[in-house]
Amino acid sequence: MATQVPFRDRTRATKYQQRLPLPPQFAQILKDYTREVLREQPADIVSWSAEYFKKAALDCDPLVARQPPPEHYAPSVQFPEFELFAQKVAKVLASMDNDGKTGFLYVHLVKRTLLDAFTLNKAQALYILSSDYVNVRPDGTMEYKQFARDASNAILFFHNNAGFEFPDVRHQDDSDAVVHGMVKEELQDELLRVMRTVDKGQLGRLTYAQYRQALMDAPLQLTRRDIDVLCAEAEQTSDGFIDFRNEVANAFGLLYLAQSFTALDEQQPAEDAS
Repeated sequence: MATQVPFRDRTRATKYQQRLPLPPQFAQILKDYTREVLREQPADIVSWSAEYFKKAALDCDPLVARQPPPEHYAPSVQFPEFELFAQKVAKVLASMDNDGKTGFLYVHLVKRTLLDAFTLNKAQALYILSSDYVNVRPDGTMEYKQFARDASNAILFFHNNAGFEFPDVRHQDDSDAVVHGMVKEELQDELLRVMRTVDKGQLGRLTYAQYRQALMDAPLQLTRRDIDVLCAEAEQTSDGFIDFRNEVANAFGLLYLAQSFTALDEQQPAEDAS
């Protein structure tokens, strides 16, 4: 039987990352080191550790231990094409950040970059931005340098599978579609009620943090992915507010999409079956 690989794992950068085995005797060396630290209780553990391992190296092989260290360490790159693409993604995102000065971007700007610079469609961009390696801060910004690497394999997957499409509620009869046990009108009414409770000034808009918290507090059993999809799609104005009425109008289709992301993540491809 061939190994079955869920869809989620086929869009992860981890398949390209080096799988490095532990060095021989690592467990015993670490065990001995830990025992000596507990016994000595050094005040300066860094300096003490340096001396400890220098002595251990001399005891093991005096000739090797006295060799000067290399000027730099350059790990081998097992997948150069992936590495170059990941660097490209990071560079494009950095260009949106005043040449990389802060290291953070608003999530809706990252989405726009995925759409425009990397020609993904909205569903593909939202799938990536709701994956569990994405961490958005309360103000709606995210650190993008590690994200560039984590997301690169998914971007490449979508580029190499041009015919791949996520299920779309717009292609179905809305009256038959249900999300979290609710039809479209019921879901919209409940979301509006929740948002208006937070909107004390009755202005029809909330900050990103208020919007996200309102979704988390909504009695709809929204998942982390549901909330991430809704927040990634929410456009912020120049002063940082979200017009929640516009977002609620599109919420049903987005939640249907998030539901399909979760189902697809665990799906086994037919070609992997025996």
